[in-house]
Amino acid sequence: MRIAFTYNLKTGQSEEQAEFDTPETVSMLEGAIRQLGHEVVLVEASGGVRHLIDQLEAARPDLVFNTAEGGQGRGREAYYPALFQRLGIPFTGSDAYVCTVTLDKHLTKLLVSHHGIRVPGWLFVRGPEHLRRVELRYPLMVKPNFEGSSMGITAESVVEDEATLHRRAGAMLAQFPDGLLVEEYIHGRDIVVPYLEAAEPETRGILEPAEYVYLTGGGRRFAIFELDMKMRGFEDVNVRSPAHLDPAQRAEAIRASRLAVEVLGVRDLGRMDYRLGEDGELYFLEMNALPSLEPGASIYLSGQLAGLDGAAGVMAKVIESAVRRYPSLRVVAD
Repeated sequence: MRIAFTYNLKTGQSEEQAEFDTPETVSMLEGAIRQLGHEVVLVEASGGVRHLIDQLEAARPDLVFNTAEGGQGRGREAYYPALFQRLGIPFTGSDAYVCTVTLDKHLTKLLVSHHGIRVPGWLFVRGPEHLRRVELRYPLMVKPNFEGSSMGITAESVVEDEATLHRRAGAMLAQFPDGLLVEEYIHGRDIVVPYLEAAEPETRGILEPAEYVYLTGGGRRFAIFELDMKMRGFEDVNVRSPAHLDPAQRAEAIRASRLAVEVLGVRDLGRMDYRLGEDGELYFLEMNALPSLEPGASIYLSGQLAGLDGAAGVMAKVIESAVRRYPSLRVVAD
């Protein structure tokens, strides 16, 4: 097939580009797709919409392989899927609706908790008036509601009293006026569960749970994946797959993840983030409909445990499930 690979290229270390792909990631993914026998057209999607449409029309792809997440706004992750759908071009990943819902941490928690998935207590905050009655247990985590890749998260994001909460929330609302998520901090470990729709039929695409083991900041009371750590890739974090879970915890991670994918309607690929509390319980934090595909990401490590050969094996499964979804692509693939 002729595949247009759309992405946002990271050209600096600014917070605004935290979710963009590095040249190393772009090169690895391009090579992996070519290794599968496809023709690849690179499309850097960060410019104006007219330029992007011109590139896509010139490429005339059978399929778009998309990692582009957009730059601003609550619906930024939905921008490219909506455009591809409007142009009538098949694309990988979830549609615009799913990308909008899953970027909204508050709405995602409402949906999954309604279906019985355990979540920490939380409050959606759009202004100081929403902090007048906070009936949550300290310490609390304060983070942007509509961002990913640890954007807005620093060592000061965990607060232990009301005065600090008001100061932190006020400062963050100035930077992220669309809203914040104030969430009960769960002392414990970060567990992530990758998803590949076309892999592991017995778990309906849920891969082996992995975990983040922090290599720095050991003296801190609160272990969190800060923006500075995220921007350095995996220099400060060891991704371990499989995660060290007992059988009941592993079973719950797979059950909750399978249910979350179904409830939210995620397609092709994704990743669910959890905290495993000191009480032994698993708490859902968020869904990533456009998960990290950088070298060393959990989707590759857990994919290897499912018999997939590195990036090419993961890309093959993403493309496979997309082809199943579009009847016209099944003809091209055959």
